[in-house]
Amino acid sequence: MNNLEIKKNSYAINRSVCSSRSKSKNVFCTKRIIFVLFTEIKKPKNEMKIKLIQVDGKIPNLALMKIAAYHKKQGDEVGFNISDPDKVYISCIFEWNRAKALGIAKMFDCPVEIGGYGVNSAMLPDAIEHVMPDYSLYDIDYSMGYLTRGCIRKCPFCKVWKTEGYFREHAQLNEFLHPDHDKVIIMDNNFLASKKVFDHLSHIKKRNLKVCFTQGLDLRLMTPEIAKALSGIDYRSLNFKVKRLYVAWDRVNEEDEIMSGLRMLFDVGIKPYHIMCYMLTCFNSTFEEDMYRFKKLREMGVDPFVMRFNHKGTKRDIKFARWVNRRGYKKVTFENWK
Repeated sequence: MNNLEIKKNSYAINRSVCSSRSKSKNVFCTKRIIFVLFTEIKKPKNEMKIKLIQVDGKIPNLALMKIAAYHKKQGDEVGFNISDPDKVYISCIFEWNRAKALGIAKMFDCPVEIGGYGVNSAMLPDAIEHVMPDYSLYDIDYSMGYLTRGCIRKCPFCKVWKTEGYFREHAQLNEFLHPDHDKVIIMDNNFLASKKVFDHLSHIKKRNLKVCFTQGLDLRLMTPEIAKALSGIDYRSLNFKVKRLYVAWDRVNEEDEIMSGLRMLFDVGIKPYHIMCYMLTCFNSTFEEDMYRFKKLREMGVDPFVMRFNHKGTKRDIKFARWVNRRGYKKVTFENWK
């Protein structure tokens, strides 16, 4: 850290992983790994070499794209294949990959910052958070971002309300929508809770955007007016190839609200087969309740998708998830699925 100036305000990490505390109130160290708590790095005069590492996640990492954009504006060299870096950023989304992320960090002698919900709940500093992501990092032709952060609910199985806090408006669409893109992934955890939901949907429609609500829409907040507005946009799957609206049914006792929300969508012409419904399992539900939700959704023509809580579950739970998610039910019964 001798060639870096640390300023208050920032990106990473977590006291619990640090074995010793430096003289600085904002820096905690474990061997060669440096975790900076709410800090912003001021670029030295010489160009820096910045290495980025994505530990997990199947889609491009939004935080790393923002970090790349920020450092490139400073004139730094940034990428995944940088040798002899002056600084390393590691993103870890899932808790079960935390040890892997820390192990990777030990490979470097330079300052290392680790972020992501798999390690901590720290947010990017505003100077990085509100820049246009560098989509060239993954060579993608679609945009990604958050219009809102947080959630109005406090579901015991979800970390959003703990990590992101209270629900709030976060950014305008133009902040992260690249002018050359006609596709966008909205990553909000509860998009329908926004008081600006109609403004957002209207903007999406006027721009003729293909939009993916990958985190799912809260059916308990559905109204006939929202359903009508959704029917007027080009909602898409994560790869943008087919029509898709993602929703969720996490608890069996919410059946009435879920069914009501689905019917509102059907009433405005949204096809049942356009809808994929996330089903939480292995968290305060029995196998019989999981099967009941699956059958109820299939009766309505909706595609279920099982989400095992923290990858937990018995062999039967794992078999059920594969049977559902691989559409095995269209070929054989659960009992005959192998």
